[in-house]
Amino acid sequence: MPSARRPLRQVNRLTLMHKLLRRPWALPQFAQVPYEAALPIVFMHIPKTSGMALGRGLSEARAPTKTLTGFDGVLFGGFRDFDTIAPAIRRNIYLDPTALPPDAGVVAAHMAISTTTRAYRQAQFVTVLREPYSRILSHWLYWRTQSDDTLAAWGGWAQILRHARLPLSEFLGCRDVACQFDNLSVRMLLWPHRLIRDDDFLSPADDDMLLREAIGQLQRFAYSDVVENPALLSDLQKWLGRPFTYHRLNEAMRLPARFQTSFHEELSSKALDLLEARGRLDLKLWLALARERVLYQQAEKLRERTLISNVARYGTLMPSDKYSCRPE
Repeated sequence: MPSARRPLRQVNRLTLMHKLLRRPWALPQFAQVPYEAALPIVFMHIPKTSGMALGRGLSEARAPTKTLTGFDGVLFGGFRDFDTIAPAIRRNIYLDPTALPPDAGVVAAHMAISTTTRAYRQAQFVTVLREPYSRILSHWLYWRTQSDDTLAAWGGWAQILRHARLPLSEFLGCRDVACQFDNLSVRMLLWPHRLIRDDDFLSPADDDMLLREAIGQLQRFAYSDVVENPALLSDLQKWLGRPFTYHRLNEAMRLPARFQTSFHEELSSKALDLLEARGRLDLKLWLALARERVLYQQAEKLRERTLISNVARYGTLMPSDKYSCRPE
C-alpha cells in the first residue's frame, strides 16, 4: 500500500511545482539595467528609507560636478504658503521642473518621478522601498522629534508637522498629512494623478489601477531594491562597478520627554487599522519587489522580522509611560 501511494504524491508535487512556476511572480518584473557612467543618476528618495545615506553614497561613488537635493510639490499636498518658509529651505523646493539645474550628475531628492523625468530624460533612475509599516512609524517619530526652534524655519508648514505630536491613532486620521503618510511610495511614483488627491487618502476602489500603474513605473527604473535586503549594499556596489560607502545618517533619535508616551499604548487597535490602510498599496509594491530581490519564500519572513525588530527599537525611543502628549 505505501508503495502504491508514492507515485500519486510525486505527481501532486510535480503538479504543484508546475503551478508555482506558472505564477506571474515567477518571472522577473523589475529587471536591473546595466549601469552607464555617462548618464546622470536620479535617486527617488522616499522619506525614511535610509535615503540620505544612500544618496550620499551614490554621490561619493559617482563624484559628480553637481549633486542636487531638495523637494518638489509631492510631499506638500495642498500646502501653498511657501513664502512663509525660510529662504535657506525654500530655495531647495522646486515647484517648477524647468527650474532644476540640467547639469546635475546625481539627483538625490524627495521628488516624484514626474518632476525629475522632465528635467533628466536620459538619466538612470534608482530607488529603494522600505517595509511600509516601519516607514510610517519611523516617519511619525521623526516628525515628533522636531523642536519648536527647528519647526520655526518651516513657516506655515510647521503647523502640519506639529500634527505628529498627536497620538498615532489621531495623527493617521489627519487628511492634511496624507501626502506623506498615505501609501507614499505609490504617490511618488504616480503623482500628479487624477486618483491621487493632495489632501485626502487614496480610495480603496482605485487600488487595482493605482498598484498596476505604480508597478509599471517602478519597472522603468534602472535599479530598485528594498532597504531590508541583506545584500543591498553589495548589490548596489556591483551595479555601480565601484566602491560604495554607506554612512549612517539621520537615524531615529530619542524623543523629547514631553512627547514620550507608551509606544505599546500608541499601537492601539484603531492605530493598527489605520496603519494597515495607510500602507496597504505600498505593502503590495514592497512585496512584489522584495520577492525578486530576496528568495520568494523569504520575503514574508523578512518583513515579519523587520517589524518585530523595528517596533522593539522604536519602543526604546518612547520608553516612558509617565508623560502624555499634549499638542500645542
